[in-house]
Amino acid sequence: MERRGKRGLVAAMALAALVGAGWLAAGERQRLAPAARSSGAAAPSRRKSVVPALSVSPAPARVQRALSVSPAPAAAPPTAPAPRSLRGTDVDGAVIVDAHGDLVIGPEILALFDHFLTATGEEPAAVIRARIVAAIRERAGGRAADQAIALLDRYLGYREAASAELVAPEADPAARLAALREVRRAHFGEAAATQLFGDEEREGEAAIAQARILADATLSPDERDARIAEVEATLPEDIREAREAAVRPLVQQAEEQALREAGASDEALHAHRVATVGAEAADRLAALDRQRAAWQERVDDFAGARASIEATVVDPEARREAEEALLAGAFTPEERLRVRAILGLPP
Repeated sequence: MERRGKRGLVAAMALAALVGAGWLAAGERQRLAPAARSSGAAAPSRRKSVVPALSVSPAPARVQRALSVSPAPAAAPPTAPAPRSLRGTDVDGAVIVDAHGDLVIGPEILALFDHFLTATGEEPAAVIRARIVAAIRERAGGRAADQAIALLDRYLGYREAASAELVAPEADPAARLAALREVRRAHFGEAAATQLFGDEEREGEAAIAQARILADATLSPDERDARIAEVEATLPEDIREAREAAVRPLVQQAEEQALREAGASDEALHAHRVATVGAEAADRLAALDRQRAAWQERVDDFAGARASIEATVVDPEARREAEEALLAGAFTPEERLRVRAILGLPP
């Protein structure tokens, strides 16, 4: 079981590597988005070192010219209803303030910015910026708020520069990551760029390395597993833990599938779940299994009855009406949508 679990984890990490490389190829970004928030009081940081906040002064003229940073417009408090993409969502990220009242630079603040920037295209850029400024001032005041707003404007300029200067999407992921690193350090400086994007870049480098390992046809499965695990071991512990937590359901599914294929009984499967995820989670998974089995039985019964209608009712219109009546009698309106998608039925 230990070998199976290790191989399942490696396979899941390999899948994460392919996804990560695909993210780089598509020009998309992934980063941690902690839900913690700060009210403006001093807050601890999980980092070993803290990078001072950026100056509240405008970006240097050289940087403005290089990265198209225009003067920031005045931020009026947003009065319009939240756009559709933000309705019913919790605000991600945080504004973390140190004991001296300065902003702590880190991915948490970018997560806050990105939460509101998901509405890009739904409302004007000035309105989005005003929403972010209001969110900053709700979480911090004084110098830290000014520093956060200055960082916001640099970040908006960086986004423009990144979209304008990056290599083509079909280029090698390593080239895209190198281009991103260059733009980030030109705009934020080495220290702040590392604090803002360092974890993301390390994950990107690992994804690229693991994707190359997966593509190496000269390696045996065991060699491939070992090299993927070696790359994973180079990541910081907190990143490894987060990645393992993200792929753990895939590992669990792979292990359970292997047990089923080996002829394991329901009791053996439940015992495995108790040992790996605990009794309560095992009970929830068992309940989910029963729900899925009941649903599949209902779908199978409907499919069988529908096949009988197709075999016995010749007139197309009468056949369609009979099938619709059968569908309406067997499923709720919401369930009908699922059944139509599963069986490829016309809307």
